Amino acid sequence: MNRLPVNPAQQKYLWPAVLAVILVAFFFRFYRLADHPLGIFFDPAINGLDAERLMQRGGPVIFFPTNGGREAMFMYMLIPSIWLFGSTPFALRAVTATASLLNVVLLFAFIYDLRKANYELRITNYEWRHSQLIFALLAALTLATMPWAIEVSRLGQRPVLVPLLAVPIFWFFLRGWAGGGRGWFIASGALLGLAGHTYSAARLLPLILLLALLPEIFIRSQGAGAQATPSLAARHSQFKIQNSKFFGLLLFAAAAGVVFAPMGWYLLTHPAQFTERAGSVMVWNFLNTPAAIAAEIGHNALRVAGFFCCAGSPNPIFGLPGYPGLSPLLAPFLLLGLALALKNWRNLFYRLVALWWLIGIAPSVIAIEAPHPLRMIAALPATAILVALGLVQLPIITDQLSKKLPPRFQSYGLQFAFHLLPILLILLPLPGLFRAYFIDWTARQDTRGVYDYGAIAIRDAVLAHADDSTAVYLPLARFGDSPLLYYLSGPFKREARTTVTPAPNAIVIAPEKNAADAAWVRLFNGRATLLPPLNPFGQQLIQSALASDSAQTILIPFSNEPAARLAPLAQNPAPYIQGVTDVFEASFGAFELTGATYPQIINSPGALPVTLFWQANQPVRDEVEVLVRLVDDNQRAWGNGDGRPTGWAYPTSWWRPGLDRIAAQHQVQLDNALPPGRYRLAISVYDPAAGQRWPLTGGHSDSPDTFFIGPLKVPLPPPAKLPPLLPDPPVFGNEIELLGYRLEPASLTPGGPVQLELLWQAQTTPTQDYTVFIHLLDEAGNQLDGSDSPPLAGSYPTSIWSPGERILDPHTLPLPANLPPGSYRLALGWYHQPTGQRLPLSLPDGSPAPDDRWLLPQPLSTGP
Repeated sequence: MNRLPVNPAQQKYLWPAVLAVILVAFFFRFYRLADHPLGIFFDPAINGLDAERLMQRGGPVIFFPTNGGREAMFMYMLIPSIWLFGSTPFALRAVTATASLLNVVLLFAFIYDLRKANYELRITNYEWRHSQLIFALLAALTLATMPWAIEVSRLGQRPVLVPLLAVPIFWFFLRGWAGGGRGWFIASGALLGLAGHTYSAARLLPLILLLALLPEIFIRSQGAGAQATPSLAARHSQFKIQNSKFFGLLLFAAAAGVVFAPMGWYLLTHPAQFTERAGSVMVWNFLNTPAAIAAEIGHNALRVAGFFCCAGSPNPIFGLPGYPGLSPLLAPFLLLGLALALKNWRNLFYRLVALWWLIGIAPSVIAIEAPHPLRMIAALPATAILVALGLVQLPIITDQLSKKLPPRFQSYGLQFAFHLLPILLILLPLPGLFRAYFIDWTARQDTRGVYDYGAIAIRDAVLAHADDSTAVYLPLARFGDSPLLYYLSGPFKREARTTVTPAPNAIVIAPEKNAADAAWVRLFNGRATLLPPLNPFGQQLIQSALASDSAQTILIPFSNEPAARLAPLAQNPAPYIQGVTDVFEASFGAFELTGATYPQIINSPGALPVTLFWQANQPVRDEVEVLVRLVDDNQRAWGNGDGRPTGWAYPTSWWRPGLDRIAAQHQVQLDNALPPGRYRLAISVYDPAAGQRWPLTGGHSDSPDTFFIGPLKVPLPPPAKLPPLLPDPPVFGNEIELLGYRLEPASLTPGGPVQLELLWQAQTTPTQDYTVFIHLLDEAGNQLDGSDSPPLAGSYPTSIWSPGERILDPHTLPLPANLPPGSYRLALGWYHQPTGQRLPLSLPDGSPAPDDRWLLPQPLSTGP
């Protein structure tokens, strides 16, 4: 068998080359890590905020169900970094950059250590055991310089843990499978269980390993069948090996199960969290037909293939849009390496690497936004291995060619030069990569927008002005943007209060779009206090200050665009906050709803501001949402204000029992077709992790999980055409006055209808919902027929009438088909339906009217 020669002179340069690879990886992962880009985007900020929550509120937490659901292990890893470096972008990125650097080291160790696994690994006709160092070096250098690996290493995102753990998982398993001992199986299984605590792509790792192992049974049995009958000693030895592997697999599964058990139990009790995020981005959720789904998956496959040669992700989050994830110079060697791995599929290592890459990229093929560097991140180390597998062919081929040269041209120097060719192919694209990533990318406006450079400007302004004598007011909407919230969560501990002591001085910092906001946060003396919404006078204070000549513009870094306005406040707005207008008590387990403020009259469509006042009776670990619906008397919803109370600014897991008083404003978006009538606010607490509402444990309600507030009303428009007015309007119970009426037709037709239009006016707001009765009387005063109905068929009950409000109320009285000819009168009045009690009616002389009903003066008669 031919061997790829490795001269001792070459050998002495290889280990310094390994150190050089590590230094290259370090450079691309840590160069300008603190300020390139200057800010962070939503997802890393949320991870940092969850780490802050663990630091300030404690745990344990296994899974964060918010933001699509996230395993908690990475947040625990962020804690030491945030403790050392503060709430900065560097604190987040340092963890992932370190993980990526360690990934390079582990990949080198994995490939180099395979020589101890006694695999018959072949590259073409050459045994590569003696060139293992070269192969490992090429794989590590590819991973160290791959644009894809560099981009994801600097994001501050948890997916980078998947390739970090995948390498030792497969490495240790192969060592154990090759007879290295049970400890390898246990270590591999424990790491696999740990990977389940990182990112959803880690769920592919056991599938990859299982599919790689299944052919082993077929291959081993086929190989055994082709051999002569083994001796008893050989059969005994083979049995011991198989038994050792079986026992090792049991240890592997047990170790994985024990480590994964906490996450497994959580996902078992919250099954929606296991698939919700991954399922929500699959292409079949966005397309309707199998043909369209198949076509999109085909297009995605081409896009993912292009990621490795031609065009990278278009998303500016991951780097320069369109920049390939792998150098085009290396793309052919990735294809060659994959072909070699598939050709040698009988070998467990080759089969594992091929499946590792093919299955690893699959999530991006079947999901939207392809190519997505994070969804296929499990394939990252396999990509480097396959590229190296292709590259290592070059010195083999050149070595063959050199042997055909005259002897005087055959030298170790020439061979060494040939061995440098793969390294040159890896290093040649680096200047272009440096320019694309470190110069061109951050010069783009969309990069500055995605990474919220404006939050950096506002953060610096807040830290420059907020002290123990000056309070800074920020709009809650801007404060709650996750990057800015993360930056300020370290210097300012969050709390919620309904009253605060005014600070000696105050300034306001607000983007122009938030100047008219009602909800604000006060940053003062190391505290970020969430306040109830300001009343109109408080809002005017802030708007006047921001519009004054003393206001300054805060610019976005590296731009002339404004991030916010800064202005001193003539008066401290702290005293001018909304109070509770509707006091009550309703309990939802851990939370108590103590009151609300809302407009009782809805005069226009759009958004209805509703402020709910909460306090916590006990801490909660998961974030919950408050469902706020505007419903009519039939429980039909006409408006929706569902959401997390205070958004990300002060999630429910932060609420401190007995200390915080939280005023959470919800903007209830109203239906454009909202009709006049009576409504209520339906309030409930929803746990998205459990997929159910919390029960109502205190407070009167007809529902087991919903508390109703109200009433609210949408007023009727003024009547367009008034009926004839009465000279002496009757008044019922000193509450409702009949101003006039219109009756049609004047001549009755048996079996036909009588249309009666009544014009009411409220003297005061009636205390109850009353029903109108209309009676048809004969000449003797006997009731022949009648009709009872709430005003406007129940859509506008009397308890929401305002003093002085006029209501035009139409009624239809069907006449009996056998109505005899004669003269008739109509009588009407009001009564309370549950009790039957009528509203009293007094005659003009002050005496009570018979039966508390009023006779229409207009007589009616049947036609000829």
